Amino acid sequence: MNPSMLIVFYGICGVLIAGLLFRIWFKNRKTKLPSAGVRARVVPNEQLPVAASVPVRDRIVEEPVAVGASSAPETYVAASPSSVVRSPESSSWSDRRLLEHRGILSRPHTEHMPRVLANEIPGVDDSDRTFGAGLNPAFASLLPDTPERQETARQELQAAGYYNPHALENLQAVRYSLMMLSIIFFGVLLLLIPTRFEPLAIAGLVIGPILGWAMPMLQIRRKAADRIREISRAMPDLLDMLNMCVSQGLTVSDALRRIVREFRGVYPALSQELSIVLEQARINDLHTALESFGKRINLPEVHSFTSLLIQTDRMGTSVTQALTTYSDTMRESLKQRADEKGNRATFRLLFPTVLCLMPAVYLFLLGPAVNELSKFFNEGGRNSLDSGGRAIQRLNTQRGINN
Repeated sequence: MNPSMLIVFYGICGVLIAGLLFRIWFKNRKTKLPSAGVRARVVPNEQLPVAASVPVRDRIVEEPVAVGASSAPETYVAASPSSVVRSPESSSWSDRRLLEHRGILSRPHTEHMPRVLANEIPGVDDSDRTFGAGLNPAFASLLPDTPERQETARQELQAAGYYNPHALENLQAVRYSLMMLSIIFFGVLLLLIPTRFEPLAIAGLVIGPILGWAMPMLQIRRKAADRIREISRAMPDLLDMLNMCVSQGLTVSDALRRIVREFRGVYPALSQELSIVLEQARINDLHTALESFGKRINLPEVHSFTSLLIQTDRMGTSVTQALTTYSDTMRESLKQRADEKGNRATFRLLFPTVLCLMPAVYLFLLGPAVNELSKFFNEGGRNSLDSGGRAIQRLNTQRGINN
């Protein structure tokens, strides 16, 4: 490769890196700018003048807030001991619920607050970061992504069992490090190898970063699929044990706690998920914990199981009878699914049989005949056939003359 092409290549790489750094700087600068508008704060009642015509919870006080050259009023909302009025813009992480509750039992007329993520809590442990507390955030910030894709990646990580607070950050940091290592490796290789191998190095410069970006997510998805398959196999046993424990007088939470201990060595994935359900139920309530379990594991059996427990507890019906009926229904559905897979396997085995087994059968049946024919032609059989053909032609010629 001539020097001019190398200069153009490194120039394009420099422009891309500079554009990425400018994008990150602009994004951080935009998030740090204060937003102009009305902000609400809670002020005790004794700090406000009493007005008979205005209710206590509706009294507000405004103060100007300087933002650059302009000013915007700051709103103070008076609070009574029984109720506090907050504005969505003034909410912080301490005002937000740790667990979402937006299912069938969610309270109406309540202000929706964003979900609190584990890495947003102050004082969270940094020991789970792959490259340490310094390099890990830097590497992750150099590979930005949209919030929708981040939420999808977070769900994939949870389905695969990565519940550490900085799992998404570790994924982005590992992706960036693999991309940079592949670029550095093939770039150095491009400078050292002979000219005839330069196309391979250039192909590695293109394919290497793509593989470095895609392989971690593919590995996570494979692990998530295996984990969901294990949970699906464990659901009938979970229903049987839960039915047995509840029928003997245990509550649902105590029965799940017992099942966690029993499943720890047999079904570790389901044991981990049930442990999370119990911890969330201890913090909030069992309904919210079951809804979160259904959101984390995208499996029809899990969705039906959580809906069954929530509806049973809400309606006050018998848990034992509901679990018995659902256990029979689940086993029937698993049997039908197994029959479907068996019927599908018959069709899938047709092509390997034709492509792999039939050549061996043909070789076994036709091999001796081909060997005998080869010996016949090698030992002069072709000459005898030619002489016999010539003799037949002479006989036919003589018969034509006589006639």
